[in-house]
Amino acid sequence: MKKTALIAIALLLCAGPLFAQDKKAPDAKKDDKSATDTKEAKDVDRGGYAEMVLEDFETTSYTDKSISFRVTKDQKAGVAVRDQFPAPTPGSKKYLGVKFYSKRGDVLTIYPAKKLIIEKYCRSLSVWVYGKNFSGELSMLLRDGTGQNHRLVFGKLNFQGWKKMSVKITDRIPQEDKYLSQKRFLEITQIIYAPGNTTSLPIWNYFYLDDISASVREKYIDKQSDEW
Repeated sequence: MKKTALIAIALLLCAGPLFAQDKKAPDAKKDDKSATDTKEAKDVDRGGYAEMVLEDFETTSYTDKSISFRVTKDQKAGVAVRDQFPAPTPGSKKYLGVKFYSKRGDVLTIYPAKKLIIEKYCRSLSVWVYGKNFSGELSMLLRDGTGQNHRLVFGKLNFQGWKKMSVKITDRIPQEDKYLSQKRFLEITQIIYAPGNTTSLPIWNYFYLDDISASVREKYIDKQSDEW
């Protein structure tokens, strides 16, 4: 009987460390998860870029009063918000249709129906364009915080179907706030189309626009005071 009791006690003593080791395993996983959470938090603190839609043409109204062009002979143009075959972007139902009866050297200017202002730091601008194999060039006029205008060229529309076109914002365009009390922002003031006709005879040019967006992040704030 004593021998049996001694064997049972010995088994319990041997099992104790095993149970203690098994109990510590979940704590180790918890520590690993905490380290991951901390890393993710740091990544968020560093600040990443996100896409901000400035104009989706879903609620704004565009008419022929939204455009301007020079009439020297037979030039004509028109814009209208359309709803058939929109760009392949989530939630897109409407887009802007543009037509321009023009010749070489003509320029069509579209004025946004609302202010397209970017208050955050912008890395690039993008726009979805439906091309119809016309070789015209699309650009936008961007006004910086100092009042200077910059023409940003997206490229030629010599392709068929929807395509996302982008252009980078270079360092020559000032964006960072000069002082905390003087906020700088960017504004798209014009959308410009120059037809690529190879002859002086006017022809109809067609293209379509959707989802003008900006890749942005929060601006860096200098929290260090120099008054010491």
